[in-house]
Amino acid sequence: MDNVILALLIGLGLGLVFAIPVARRSIRKEPIYGGALAHVFHYVGTAAFVSVLPTVLASLILRGGFSVAFPLAIGLLVVCFAGLFLFAVIERPARPQLNAEDSGWTKEDAQKSGL
Repeated sequence: MDNVILALLIGLGLGLVFAIPVARRSIRKEPIYGGALAHVFHYVGTAAFVSVLPTVLASLILRGGFSVAFPLAIGLLVVCFAGLFLFAVIERPARPQLNAEDSGWTKEDAQKSGL
């Protein structure tokens, strides 16, 4: 049981560190409008996702085997899904909605452009 906890601590520690640049890059690509709580859930989901690989590798190195690595990976993916689901619940209503004139490229726009 000590190897399981050690593998989880190693994976979560590395995940928390490496999730910072991943979350920043994600926010740079697609801004978050939901406030501080949305940022928290986004980081939790990102950290859990990034923690999967180090946790699995640590459990295999510590000779936990597949019977330890697989449940840890599934558990972290469930935490990732829950965090990103709660992020989406908060973020969806906060996103700016498209105006009617911003509905996309129409046939008239194509004809006016001369392309």
